Amino acid sequence: MSNEYKPHILEWTDEKVSRFWNFRNNYAHYNDTWFTQQVGGALLRLVNRKHKLTGNILDYGTGKGFLVNRLLEDYPRAAIYACDFTDSLAKEVDEKFSSSKAFHGCRLLTTLPSSYEADFFDVVFLIETIEHLTDNYLEATLREINRVLKPGGIVVITTPNNEQLDKNFVHCADCGASFHHMQHLRSWNEKSLSAMVASFNFSNLFCKGMNIKWYNKNGYFYYAFDQLKRIFSSPNKEHLVYIGQKK
Repeated sequence: MSNEYKPHILEWTDEKVSRFWNFRNNYAHYNDTWFTQQVGGALLRLVNRKHKLTGNILDYGTGKGFLVNRLLEDYPRAAIYACDFTDSLAKEVDEKFSSSKAFHGCRLLTTLPSSYEADFFDVVFLIETIEHLTDNYLEATLREINRVLKPGGIVVITTPNNEQLDKNFVHCADCGASFHHMQHLRSWNEKSLSAMVASFNFSNLFCKGMNIKWYNKNGYFYYAFDQLKRIFSSPNKEHLVYIGQKK
């Protein structure tokens, strides 16, 4: 194989995605950058206002399990499940919460449909994941979420709001590959995300660009600051939150 430098856009394969996330998982300097570590509590407070968080709850694409930890602490009566496509992450989360009676394990997903039974979950979280999915997994993932949710169950999806992907590209001076620094492949807005999820038999309960930090325990400070900023610039709406209900 040639090592010649050739500028190109990286084509993400399953193997490359796995390499990327296994590296990121084990790189200590990234430990405080996970989305659900920073705003997981705020997100749960927002969702619980729209639909009570009870029953069987799945964190689909759990990462390092920060949302699982929040769910176990704040909603102890719920039964919490998790899964991920990255082997090191699935193993880490499964071991981290194994002593909790409310935690029912983290599965490594290798194929879809998964081994979860149909019509089982009351809530499925797909947090900061949909922007990473390749063409092989986007529709399959939404189809799978619909399959495992009970009728009337809800899916919660978050993703960057209307992200300009090219502005977040980095370049490898060794091989010539250019790629999004967080492996994002797609940009979503309220219209495109609502339309995509609706095509998989979900009704739209909520879809809005916002600053999730408004729902932190001291979120009124963030809200007040963003409202003040509106005098001089557009308000901060970096997060897109979708809540849909299976028909």
